[in-house]
Amino acid sequence: MKPKFEPTRRGVEIIDPIERHRYHLETGSPVTPSAADTDRIGFPIGSAVTVTTDSITLPKPDTVLVRDSDGLMLTEVSPTEQVGLPPDEYTLDLSGPLKVYARVTGSVQVFSDREKTYLTFGTETAVHLGARSLHKRPARTITTTTAPTDLMAAVSAFGSELKTTSPERAYPTLRGHPPRLELGDELRIPAPLDRDHSVRIAVPETLRHVFVVAPLAYYLDAEVVPGSSPRIVTESGYTQSLDGSDGFEPAVKRALQRTFLLDCVVRTEGNTPLPSRKRRSIEPVIDLDIADTYDRPLAERLERYLEIPYEKLEPHLPDWQFETRLEPTADHVPFLPFLADDLAVVTTRESDRDRAGPEPVAERAIDAFTRDDFVRSTQPSSVRGDTRVETATDQSAVPTVQQSWTGIDDTEIVSTTSVTAYRNDIGRTPKDGPIEIEVVCNDPDMREELESVNGTYGSRTRLPFETTIHYDLTTNDLAAVLAKDSDFLHYIGHIDDEGFQCSDGKLDAHTVDTVGIKAFLLNACRSHEQGLHLVERGSIGGIVTLSNVVNSGAVSVGVLVSQLLNLGFSLYSTLDIARQENIVGQQYQLVGDGRTTITQSETRIPNVCLVSGERDTLTANIVAYTAANRRHGSVLSPHIDSVESYFVVPGETGPISVTESELEALFDEALFPVIRNGHVQWSTDLVDD
Repeated sequence: MKPKFEPTRRGVEIIDPIERHRYHLETGSPVTPSAADTDRIGFPIGSAVTVTTDSITLPKPDTVLVRDSDGLMLTEVSPTEQVGLPPDEYTLDLSGPLKVYARVTGSVQVFSDREKTYLTFGTETAVHLGARSLHKRPARTITTTTAPTDLMAAVSAFGSELKTTSPERAYPTLRGHPPRLELGDELRIPAPLDRDHSVRIAVPETLRHVFVVAPLAYYLDAEVVPGSSPRIVTESGYTQSLDGSDGFEPAVKRALQRTFLLDCVVRTEGNTPLPSRKRRSIEPVIDLDIADTYDRPLAERLERYLEIPYEKLEPHLPDWQFETRLEPTADHVPFLPFLADDLAVVTTRESDRDRAGPEPVAERAIDAFTRDDFVRSTQPSSVRGDTRVETATDQSAVPTVQQSWTGIDDTEIVSTTSVTAYRNDIGRTPKDGPIEIEVVCNDPDMREELESVNGTYGSRTRLPFETTIHYDLTTNDLAAVLAKDSDFLHYIGHIDDEGFQCSDGKLDAHTVDTVGIKAFLLNACRSHEQGLHLVERGSIGGIVTLSNVVNSGAVSVGVLVSQLLNLGFSLYSTLDIARQENIVGQQYQLVGDGRTTITQSETRIPNVCLVSGERDTLTANIVAYTAANRRHGSVLSPHIDSVESYFVVPGETGPISVTESELEALFDEALFPVIRNGHVQWSTDLVDD
């Protein structure tokens, strides 16, 4: 479903009914959008309109990229700059929660104040606005058997959905979603996907080898073929082994990381020559003519990349964060296009981490509370369940994989995911209207959390929310809430092996026919298995617990989670930040797709600011997260005077020396979390009135 343009009293609102995102543009006077030709914009868009106005105002200070009529970038205008453009034809990149362009002919002034960014045209001007959703879904389906050679052919077609094989493929908006895979009795590949390749990846004929190289094959637009030993082969005969001293899987990971890294550097010679921190740090240590490499064909460019000694690149590799561990079996074949789309590192090796259970820090938290609160208390409300400390296990027969994200301080956030989560995401029906939140409190002794989160959801002035509070639901009433086509469920109460505790008994989510809730927080003891059932019945992802949780800690985590989700953080980034504030957060994990969000980010890229030092030694480290619509290769430039370059997402900027006034100016731009002295605070609370 394409973005919609709706007139408002003060301008036009662009609505993405798939991601439920909105972008409000104010105009100098009321406008009436009229449908326009999407080809006028010059970039891929879903829909376009024309409005006539003398100005457009963006809702917050932001960088505007100015391009010429051919799409080549002329300049970038940061919020600290004021630029006047002489009469000409321009395409202005106004991207916010959607990809938005404005095509204008005439003179343009671009400037910002502390609250907004302004585009003024001097006179009434016809402005062509174009937008596309950042949501991706497979456009085609491939049927394959489980024979390794058939699966090789199917994976070889993944790269056909890349919108370019130039270095710009490192931008996530130029990587289309690989085709879905369905199991059948014979291989069937749609004709447009079956074509010649300049790069091949040879691997032994096993499911394991095909699974591991699937994301690399997608990114390289490579054909996967049988071979006695794993290697990359180009059309010129160049060969690079994928069987390193530490094994096959690490070698594939290195090949993907180095190719992506160097594409991020070389793409700066293209249509968007943004100043890159990666290029500035890596160019002096590698022997590569970046400008000449940009113009080389895919295979020749790859050969140059692979000839650079890995030890020179290793210190500069972007944070990958995301890894998927699975069994190389036929049941997991349908996962492959989704893992390739995520550029996931795929491993089939067994390790202690593959066994579901609390992390060491979580174990310490459990021990501490068992010794203290659990032993001393005789009140059932002190924990959200009984006093047994157990690890929930998945009793479902649905195939799952374990996914993990590297968080702050190299901690690990783990999710148990079934392919159903991805299918639920791409199959979710777009809709208009407010973001719908369901808050259920099924224990009167837990009203403290309910009172704390009530008012948090929907507190953002420009986004319409509808929050419904439910008390002491029966099993039928809770089933009805679960079936409702809503965006988020915040459940407060008890869960045990038999299901959700209700006023008239227990509701096992496994017995519910359909779940319409997009995402959820089950803030109850041992809710992991019930969360898996919700995903299998229709949800995309959620936050759950593996063991018993002390009520006071659960309240603290629940409130912080609600605040972060309300600001547009994904499930995994929400949990990462919540763990910094409260050790009880270690007892929470994910089920389903951890990149799921329930609303658009308050900042363009979801991020947290880590502050250390005092006065003359202040440093800020910005940690940028991916999300369902912000993937590997997006860029971030924090609005700090001393920062003049862009950083690759996901990852950290590293410590940036800042003054108190620079830090206050950064905090004043938007509402986002700040971690200082081990505590989560809010940026706007740290600004002097």
